[in-house]
Amino acid sequence: MLTRLLLFSALLLATVGGRPAQAQQRTQPKSAVLSASFFRSYTYLSYAIVDTETSAKPMLAQGVGGSLTLHPDGTYQKRLQLAGNGGTMSFSQDGRFTFSGDQITFRYTDSKGQARSDQGSFVFQPKARTLTLTLIGYPAGNKGIYTLRAD
Repeated sequence: MLTRLLLFSALLLATVGGRPAQAQQRTQPKSAVLSASFFRSYTYLSYAIVDTETSAKPMLAQGVGGSLTLHPDGTYQKRLQLAGNGGTMSFSQDGRFTFSGDQITFRYTDSKGQARSDQGSFVFQPKARTLTLTLIGYPAGNKGIYTLRAD
C-alpha cells in the first residue's frame, strides 16, 4: 500500500511538475531583434485606409507628409499631415512604443488627456529603408496602412 502511494505521488509530481515548465517555454514570445537602423526618423510616403463597410480595397489618402521618429528608449514623435477638406490636417503625437515579434503598440495621451493606444503589425526592410505599419482601426476589421522611408 505504501509503495503504491509513493509511486502515485511520484507520478503525480512528475506529471504536474513537468507541465508548467513546458507551458512556460511555449508561451514566452520571441522578442524581435532589430538593428540600430530601425531606431531613426522616417518620412511618411503613403497612408491607405481599409474601410470594410465601403470596400475591401485600401483607399489612398491624398497629400501625405510628415515624419515619425522612433528612439531606442521606446519613445516616439509622430508629425503626420494629410490633405483634406480644402486644407491640411496635422496630427501630432508624442508617446511610447513597444514591440514583440512583428507586433507594435503605440501609447499616447490624446488632446483630451485620455490614454490611447494603437496596435498592429510592422514590416521593417533595412535594405529598402522602408517601414510599413498596419494599425488596427475602428470599427473592427478596418485598418490604416502607413508606408515610411528612413531619412
